[in-house]
Amino acid sequence: MKIDTKNLVPNNKEGLNFINNLKLKSISEIRDIIPQLLEWMQDMNWPQAPLIADYFSPYINEIQEELISILKSNDEMWKYWILHSLILHSEITPSQKILLEVKNVYLNATPHDKEAKVDIIAMEILEKYKLSF
Repeated sequence: MKIDTKNLVPNNKEGLNFINNLKLKSISEIRDIIPQLLEWMQDMNWPQAPLIADYFSPYINEIQEELISILKSNDEMWKYWILHSLILHSEITPSQKILLEVKNVYLNATPHDKEAKVDIIAMEILEKYKLSF
């Protein structure tokens, strides 16, 4: 059954009504709109971003493919916010696949990544989970 997603994704930077509807849905019910929701985390200054981060925090391993895709992107600020707001601060231990990509981000940080401090957040995650790097 296809769910109606129009009330689950913000439609502008002022709209916050979506979050009450989103909280009523399981991660499997919103599988098709996960990428759209993660796009709202490109800038954590947007009022929707922390709400979406809070929703996804317990599900980081269920959305690992989407997170890894962002970590492999060239958008250093988006990587920073995903690392900082989701992976570092989740109460869930990230999967080995996520941690491997975090290590890859740290070891292969571009000059833009370093300027945005992506490598520092990646290192904090590796230290938190006691991974060698």
